[in-house]
Amino acid sequence: MKSNSGNPIYQPNKQRDITEKKFGKLTALSFEYRDDKHRHFWKFRCDCGNEIVLRKSSVISGNTSQCRECSLKERKIKAITHGMSKTRLYREWSGMLQRCELATSTSYERYGALGISVCEEWHSFEVFAKWALENGYSDKLTIDRIDSKGNYEPNNCRWVGNLEQANNKCTNVYVEYMGETHTLAEWARIYRMKYHCLYDRWKKGWKTDELFKGYSRTETDLGE
Repeated sequence: MKSNSGNPIYQPNKQRDITEKKFGKLTALSFEYRDDKHRHFWKFRCDCGNEIVLRKSSVISGNTSQCRECSLKERKIKAITHGMSKTRLYREWSGMLQRCELATSTSYERYGALGISVCEEWHSFEVFAKWALENGYSDKLTIDRIDSKGNYEPNNCRWVGNLEQANNKCTNVYVEYMGETHTLAEWARIYRMKYHCLYDRWKKGWKTDELFKGYSRTETDLGE
């Protein structure tokens, strides 16, 4: 077997074997070749699943600790998280912590007082931001707990639009009208009403056929 330069490739001797050893995010899989400058190249698997061939000395020294894709993503996250205290994502994070841990928060009674908490790792904004950016965050979305009675943690959270989040609240109100049953949030969208206007009517005890008075139904896709 020969290298690209035509020189023979030698297998590494036993004391140089690093198979299955881990360096940062990289796990050594197998020796690949030695080039004409006697540099050893190994195949590594990154934690993200990518398999790449890298120079052994670069990995062992710590100069390379992950694949190129992970490195680029990490740089992007660092660039974004630096100086983000005035961004919407930071406000999402801060609001999440306040309603779960700050007893003086106006939302505490619906979150922290009910035992809903934020996982330990998300007490770091950088960690939270990394998860958010890797899981579909945009300024048009808001964080939502899949299980509305569960905690704020990676396996129970997602980014959704306001309607989808409203439909996931444990305090949802379902209204049947004209043979259809929808949440108040969905009815508000169907009739192009402001949610709080419809909610106030329902709260005051308006009859179902009067809830939508003054508004006309529109054909709308609730999945939009």
